[in-house]
Amino acid sequence: MFFTKYNPMTTEEVNKKVDSKRKADGASCPCLAGKSFSAKLEGKFAPQQLDYKFIDADTLEFTENGTKYTAPYTAISYGKVVIVTHLVPETSRGWHLILDKETKAITVFETWFGITVPVGMDLMGQRPPQGYRDIPREIQREYYFGWADFGDNEKPAKLHTNTNRLEGRGLHWDFSTGYEILTFFPSLCSSTVVELGDAMGGITMADGSDYVRIDDEFYIFTRWEVEFGGKMWLEVLNFFDNKAVGVEFGFNADDTLVYATHTAELEITGDAAHLEGIYDFGNKERPMAQMMKDKGGRYAYRPMDIDLPMSHEEALQHARESQRIFEVDGPNIMASSNNLPFSEFLVGKQFKVKLDGEKHAIAPWGGCGSGDVYEYDVTTNRMLRWRLNGGEWHEDKYICYEPARDLYFFSHMLGGDPDFANVTQAVDFSTGLATTIRAQIGNWHSEWEVGSVAKFGVLEYGDIVPPFARRHHFTTELVGKSFSWTYSDMMSSIHVYSSPESSSWTIFSGDNSGGATWSSPCYYIKLRDDAYIFEWVEENCNGMQGLVVINPRILHDGGFFFGVGHNGLSLNITGAYGRELGSFDIMKYFDKKSHF
Repeated sequence: MFFTKYNPMTTEEVNKKVDSKRKADGASCPCLAGKSFSAKLEGKFAPQQLDYKFIDADTLEFTENGTKYTAPYTAISYGKVVIVTHLVPETSRGWHLILDKETKAITVFETWFGITVPVGMDLMGQRPPQGYRDIPREIQREYYFGWADFGDNEKPAKLHTNTNRLEGRGLHWDFSTGYEILTFFPSLCSSTVVELGDAMGGITMADGSDYVRIDDEFYIFTRWEVEFGGKMWLEVLNFFDNKAVGVEFGFNADDTLVYATHTAELEITGDAAHLEGIYDFGNKERPMAQMMKDKGGRYAYRPMDIDLPMSHEEALQHARESQRIFEVDGPNIMASSNNLPFSEFLVGKQFKVKLDGEKHAIAPWGGCGSGDVYEYDVTTNRMLRWRLNGGEWHEDKYICYEPARDLYFFSHMLGGDPDFANVTQAVDFSTGLATTIRAQIGNWHSEWEVGSVAKFGVLEYGDIVPPFARRHHFTTELVGKSFSWTYSDMMSSIHVYSSPESSSWTIFSGDNSGGATWSSPCYYIKLRDDAYIFEWVEENCNGMQGLVVINPRILHDGGFFFGVGHNGLSLNITGAYGRELGSFDIMKYFDKKSHF
C-alpha cells in the first residue's frame, strides 16, 4: 500500500459510485428505532440544526439547517455507545454520530469527498506553490462535540473531549472481515498502521487521526488515509473488553467503494511513555489547531507535493551543480548539536574491509569466497584514500565516530562514481567484523531517491583474526521498541520500530505531545549487543537516507544523512540523545522464519 499509485479519480466518478451505495453494509441495530432527538453541537462550523427521527432500524428522517431529508442509515452499538452512519441524499456528504445513550453526550463527524492541495511549496511555507492538484477520492472531515436532546433531558455535565489518554498505545486488531493490522498512537494528530497477512503487508503507513475520550471505558479513534487511498476508518474502542466497533468508508486501491460496519477484537501490544506535563490531559484544543483555521483542517503531511519527483538525470544534474559534503555547519534538517564526538582513531592507519562473496552461499552468514575489497589509507582526521578491488586510488572527505568501544563508523563519497555513490563502514577493531553499506542515487522504485545495499565481511588489520563462522547480521531485536531522539534544542522526534522492515518518526509539538508523523521502510543490523545499525530512506518523501548506529547502553546514536534534492547533493552528520519510551510485543505477529 505504501507504494501503491492511487488514481485520484474524478468528482463524477466519486459521486456515481457513492450514489450507488447509499447505506453501509452490515446489520443495523434497532436501538434507536422510534426515537427522536436534536443534536446540539458546538464549534465554529457546527450546523445550526441537525434533528433526527428514526423511523425504524434502517430509515431515518433528519433536518439539516432547515432542509428535511429521508435517508437509509446503519447503526452499530457496543454497550451504551451507538454509531449511526448515513449520507445526505443526492450528495456524497455524510454524517456519522457517536452517541452515549446514558449521558446523551455525542460526537458528530461531518464528511465529504474531495480536496485541492498545493504542489511544489517548501515545508516551511517560504516558497510559493507551483500549482495545485485535485484529489476527489479523499475524504475530508470536521467533528463536533455536543449532546442529544431527546426532549426530556438536559445538557450533560461532561461532553466528549479530545484526549491524550491513548497516546503511546499499540494495538493488534482482528476484524470481523478478516482484516488484521497493528496500530500505534505516537501522536495526537496521527497514527501508524501495519497491515498483516497481505502481500503488501509489513510496511508502516502514517495516517491523520483523531482521538476522543468518551470515558475511561470508551474512546473514539479515527484514521484518514491521507496520501494513500483517502479512506475513512471511524472506531469506538472499549478497553474493559478490548473490543471495537466501527465504520469503513472510502475507496480501495482498485477504486471500488467500501461502506460497511465491522467489529474487531483488540489486544494491547504495549504503551509507550508520552512526555507532556503530568497535568496535561490533552482535552483543551484540537492538536495543531492553530495551523488549521478552515473547515476540515487537520494535519496532513503530503511529502510528494513538497519534494517533487525527479528523473535520474535531473537528480544527477542537481548533484553535479551543488555538493555539500560534511559541511558540519551547513543546512541540514537533521543537523545535530548532540552528535557523537568525531574520532581520530583511524588517522595514520592502513587496513582493508574484505566482504563476503555471493557466488556460493554455503556459509552461515549467506556468503563465501572472495567479494569486494575496500582498501584504506587514512591520512588525516578528515581525509582518506581508498580503492576498490585493487583499482585506482581516490581521495575523499570522511568523518568517523566511535559509537561503542573499539567500533568505528565512518562514511565517505566514492569519488568519480557516475551515480554519486556513498559508502559507510562499520569496522570492529576488537572482533574483526565489518559491515559495508553502499548507497547511491536511485532505488528499486525511484530514479532519484537513495537506494542502498548492506554487505558483511571482515577487517584485515595487523594481527586481528576475525571469526570464521560469524558475521554482523540483520536483526529484529529492535522491532517493537520506541525511543525519543533529541538532536538539538530545536529538533526532536519519536521513533517506533513497528515492523521488521519499517518504522515511523513523529516530531514533537511545543507541549511535548506527538505531532507530525511519517513512516518509511528500513532495516536493522546487529553489530554487537551495544551497537545496532538503523537505516531508513524517506521514500515517497524527500528520498534521503538516514544511517546511524544506536548504542542502547549509552542511549546515544550517531551517523549520517545522505541524498539529493533540488538544492543539490549532501552528505552530513546526525546524532541524538535517546530516551527509551517503552516497547510493544509485536514480533509474534510476523513470520519469524523470514527474519533473523
